[in-house]
Amino acid sequence: MKALLSRLLIVLAFAGLTACEKKTETPTGELFVLTRPTGAKVKANGTFIGLSPIVEEAIPSGPTLLTIEKEGYHTEYVSLQMVTDEKISREVDLRPLTGLVLIRSNPPGANVTIADVYKGKTPLALHELPLGSYNAELQLLGYNDKEIEFEIEDRIPMARDVDMISNSGTLMVQSIPSGATLFVDGRNEGLTPKSIDRIEQGEREITLELPGFRPYRRTVLISPKEAARVDATLTPLPGGLSIATLPTGARVYVNGELQGTAPVNMEEVAPGAYNIRVELRGHADIERVVQVTRGDAVVEEFRMERNSGTLQLVTRPAGVKVSIDGEFMGTTKAPEERTDRVSLPLQIDLLSHGSHTLQLVKEGYTFENKRFFIEKDKVTALEEILTRKFIPNVLVRMGERGGQTLTGVLIRKHINGDVELEIRPGVFRTILAGNIVSMEPLKQEETLKD
Repeated sequence: MKALLSRLLIVLAFAGLTACEKKTETPTGELFVLTRPTGAKVKANGTFIGLSPIVEEAIPSGPTLLTIEKEGYHTEYVSLQMVTDEKISREVDLRPLTGLVLIRSNPPGANVTIADVYKGKTPLALHELPLGSYNAELQLLGYNDKEIEFEIEDRIPMARDVDMISNSGTLMVQSIPSGATLFVDGRNEGLTPKSIDRIEQGEREITLELPGFRPYRRTVLISPKEAARVDATLTPLPGGLSIATLPTGARVYVNGELQGTAPVNMEEVAPGAYNIRVELRGHADIERVVQVTRGDAVVEEFRMERNSGTLQLVTRPAGVKVSIDGEFMGTTKAPEERTDRVSLPLQIDLLSHGSHTLQLVKEGYTFENKRFFIEKDKVTALEEILTRKFIPNVLVRMGERGGQTLTGVLIRKHINGDVELEIRPGVFRTILAGNIVSMEPLKQEETLKD
């Protein structure tokens, strides 16, 4: 009995010891911390726990204050409640420390760029610049570009003063007559007489333009802090004549001579009166007299009035080249998958009102030119038959060893081998395939010889 009691006491004592050990363990949760950028120092309730990212860090349960520090960035504070055996995650974007710099130039008004980004004109206050080193470029018309360096180390404002070095001079331009438009390197600077300050040093291209006078061009050397002077006498221009038609493409005659198709530009025209006539197929001719004065660029526009109709032409056979009044208009086409004996209608628009000459051409056929009449806004239908020339083009050998021959115009060769020939004008003969020994093409000289 005493032994049993001793054993029980030992078991109870061991259980009490184990319970005491469990009571002394600190409950914890898991902490995950990610910062952007990474590498920040992380403290939990003032105790450093590592550099971010923090992964699976055991933190005592209860209220926890995270302190996150990184050089060049604001210190961030994050409050959270750690729960036993639970995972807590936090992502923190660090805010960079910034400073202020004031950039001034003499003279003011210079353009400032940093890292190829335009920031404004001097005097320029740049707020919220992250700590670090910077290169700024200053540009001002008439002065050399200037590059400066500065470094922002803390929040204390700093100032940079820059003296711009002039690379410009003055340009004075006069012209006879005055009132000419002045261009410097292609930039419009106003009317003469003109004085321009802060012209960049070097060779500058000067152009003067005045209606009725030839453009004046000259290269001028500009030196820093000096004045360059240009005195120009402008040369008067002869007249100019430009002719436009609506629609375009009309033939333009000036004093009876063809000048081309509209639009037509005639430069250096002597002063005087000019007779202009314009012609466009399908439109009424227009003729008028235009006066050109010295140095005057005359632009004359002609609005053409349509006075035309349409020709719808069918030819027998198809494949005929069509010309009207000597101008090629197109070729008639055969219907798809049909015989070419009759063409599809060929429609020719914009034929002027009145009489015209029709010319049809196809190899092996003849056609006598024909006159026809077109009425305004109407369709004239014609169906024309061409006469086929009788010119033998094949030699057919028949009988034993081809002893028999027959020449003629090959009309068609059937699928079964039978051949249809025109042996004389209007006389046709079909030769059975079984009787044909050979069929040979005839050259033109052989035909003439026979």
